[in-house]
Amino acid sequence: MKWWKVYALHFLFSWNSRTFEYVSIFLVASAFPESLTATSIKGITSTVSGLLFSSAVGNWIDRSPSRLRTLLITICFNHAAVVISYICWLSWPVPAEGTTQPESPFSNFHKGILFGIILLLDVAHDLGAIGNRLSLERDWVPVLVGHITPDIKYGLTEVNAVMTRIELVCKLIAPSLLPMIISTLNSRTAWILVLTALTAVFWALEIWCARIIARDNLELDTPKIPTHDSATEEDLAIQDRYDHLKPGLQSLPQKMYFVLYQDPAVRLRHYFSIPMWPASIAAALLQLTVLAYSATLITYLLEIGFSLSSITIARASGAIMALSSTIITPALVGNMRKRLSRNKFRHEDSEETEDDEVEGKAVRTVGFWGISFQFICLIPIVLLLWNLSPKSSDQATPAPPRAATTYDTSKTASLPLLIPITLFAFLSLSRVGHFMLHLMVQELGQVEIPASQRSTFAGTEQSFNSLFQLCHWAATVGWNHPHQFRYLALGSLLVSGVGTGVFAWWKRKPVKKEEGYESIAMGAVSREDDDQES
Repeated sequence: MKWWKVYALHFLFSWNSRTFEYVSIFLVASAFPESLTATSIKGITSTVSGLLFSSAVGNWIDRSPSRLRTLLITICFNHAAVVISYICWLSWPVPAEGTTQPESPFSNFHKGILFGIILLLDVAHDLGAIGNRLSLERDWVPVLVGHITPDIKYGLTEVNAVMTRIELVCKLIAPSLLPMIISTLNSRTAWILVLTALTAVFWALEIWCARIIARDNLELDTPKIPTHDSATEEDLAIQDRYDHLKPGLQSLPQKMYFVLYQDPAVRLRHYFSIPMWPASIAAALLQLTVLAYSATLITYLLEIGFSLSSITIARASGAIMALSSTIITPALVGNMRKRLSRNKFRHEDSEETEDDEVEGKAVRTVGFWGISFQFICLIPIVLLLWNLSPKSSDQATPAPPRAATTYDTSKTASLPLLIPITLFAFLSLSRVGHFMLHLMVQELGQVEIPASQRSTFAGTEQSFNSLFQLCHWAATVGWNHPHQFRYLALGSLLVSGVGTGVFAWWKRKPVKKEEGYESIAMGAVSREDDDQES
């Protein structure tokens, strides 16, 4: 129960962020009807900003002295961008009803400037969300959990599972409230103002929750203990050289060199110096796959004749499976931890096994089960899609024109019902393995990385995720015809297999004894105890 404030803080931020993401998509679509140009620009800008700046955000979190101040900055940065973005949309000229002519975001000077500001605010929102997640997951949670032992009842696995569950629930439910708000408030100005007011209220509540948690746990609001590891010393030396550059034309090239090359290169080298980088890369490789409930697969399924209602039901089942993984994973880790602990005591005369080693083996094993399970589930999906995909010869004869919102179901009407059921069943089951791996890699990043490098590593990991997402979209641009989707599906299976092989290779390495957490248990220190000591 003492974690409810942390979960409330995470819920408020996730709900607000997910609502804005969906509202932003809706506003862009309504501002530019009959055109995907603005949406594509928005998506590419968001992905590229994550690729370029996630590592720097993580490094800033590691270098910041106060955990509380860092989290508060990410909250304020994110929510201020949301509020200003809503204000910008209030001044956006609404297209006349019945407008069907595609319009460019930069069709006139006023719209171009305003849309550019909105894009910058979206980038600020995304970077604030990344910073908040890194600060909370990699900086706060390990401190609040304390040291992990095999007999721990509520450790990192359980906390991460609940936080992921909250994130999934917000992602699933928060966007569904927008149609209700719009239908209740017929005025566009009215519902945007309501969302702006809700953002301000959530903003205040999040700051209150963060301060309450920090008041009960002094280490969150006190300066971090200085570390002297080689990576930190190198980062500080580079920062010192950058800070002492004199202003002027001669220093501008040097500043550009630091920001665009040396800092990222050093962080990349530090990333690959951490022993768990293969597990991180294996998880990031899964961003390349098209075999998930993403826009790519949904568009393809609609094109070959699957009904929108069946895809919607399948997506809901995928969300349920993702939520179930947050219950299955802690149970598997707990059972594995107990089994390894029994083996420890059974063989303690011949070999001493440390608690950290037991935890490391349990997390590695469950993570391997997750990525292997996802890979196995993708095999029948690829086989089905390979047979369902239209042959290239089928594209020679052009199909008769049809309405943009009407899909030809004659292609799949004659298919046995077992085929779509099997396809969607394995696709939904694969989400269990995906989130099992996600939770385990997240815990490894909280345990097996020095405290001074956790957020930097996670930020660089996010950059790799964004890089592989860009590769995903580049592949869909290159193979954009329905009959070519089979090759995207086969490539996704191969990438998943490579990720499984990389994780298996890394898992076989012996678990090294790591230092304990630089942390205290939540609630172990109170203001009264501090006053007595002073």
